[in-house]
Amino acid sequence: MSRIHTLNARGNLLLASIREHCKWTDTKTFVEIQRIHHNFLDILRTKGINYDELRNSLIPQTGKHEAAFMFDEHRCNPNRIAGVDAADAVFKLLPTDTSHSILGGELVGDDHDQFARKLLKEKSIIVKDLDFQHPTFCFVVYVNNLSAAALKSMHGGLNNHPGYLGYVPCTYASLTKTFVTMYLMNFGIRHKNTMILGHEDDRPNTQNWNLHLHDYAALGLKIRSIQDMYFSLFLSYKPEQMLLQEADDDLEIAVRAMSKEVADFSDFIVYIEDSKFKYLTTAKNGKLALAGLNTSTKPELEEAIKSKMRSSYLYSLEWRDVPATDSSAGYKGSFFNIMLEFPRKVGDPERVTVSLEYQPTIKTLRVVTMT
Repeated sequence: MSRIHTLNARGNLLLASIREHCKWTDTKTFVEIQRIHHNFLDILRTKGINYDELRNSLIPQTGKHEAAFMFDEHRCNPNRIAGVDAADAVFKLLPTDTSHSILGGELVGDDHDQFARKLLKEKSIIVKDLDFQHPTFCFVVYVNNLSAAALKSMHGGLNNHPGYLGYVPCTYASLTKTFVTMYLMNFGIRHKNTMILGHEDDRPNTQNWNLHLHDYAALGLKIRSIQDMYFSLFLSYKPEQMLLQEADDDLEIAVRAMSKEVADFSDFIVYIEDSKFKYLTTAKNGKLALAGLNTSTKPELEEAIKSKMRSSYLYSLEWRDVPATDSSAGYKGSFFNIMLEFPRKVGDPERVTVSLEYQPTIKTLRVVTMT
């Protein structure tokens, strides 16, 4: 089975609703998700899109940055729709040889505007002010997979835009990032010189349509679009948030996308084989040191990973053949990645990608590697 880079059941209720309404078993859910994903890959191939080339725009990258660029709608071009004016300014400055998920929307706020500005002031890189009339008049364009140089260049290039206020660094977890990203919608994926979008489900996938108000052709971009049921499930980026519950639809569906057998995640243990622990504390010792884990015992490292399991979404969902060894027969295994953050005494947190094997029959998450 092909790897599923990301699966969005946080903002897409399709699979969760059908599963509940049709009383799908775990096996049925697994089979249907795999079938839908197979169809999705076939559609991308007919569009000339390589799914694996989109990976960096769908999964958080340890060496890249994410940012929410803020615009005061009342200071944007009065002859244009503010959100279109803001997004166009960002699109024009994006690198042309990489892939990025683009999200956008307005902030939310209470009637008395008591928390939005306070949260933004804590984390934002402000170039003008935060004097928008109300948070709902602050338009945000969110971009992932940015190099440090690209982020600096975009920030500098936007300074001349009259509505640009600054940006919220969203590479690392924070309440500000959670607040800013809660209600953003996925615009699409800018993949090199192509804009990948969703279109109506009753429009055939043989067509390509731009349902947005952005003139992507004027920006030199080709349009490729697929039905939204596929786009929202498999091409919608999910900024990590701090308010994840112990279990939710997103986790429940993600687990069933890679395994026919399911058990409650909270009952699992994290297990590191002795040989793997030795490898991690030698070959990967530098990475563990940055995360403050280099002096941890094996049980302490296992507990450190388990304690942060629900601080991240599940990515790179895969059901694949595991070859036989001298000590075990071959089998079909379920694997996934998570992105974990560990605080450091000085500087930003250290981000670590942990690859795990999901073993529901013995309620174990076996560590494959940490990078």
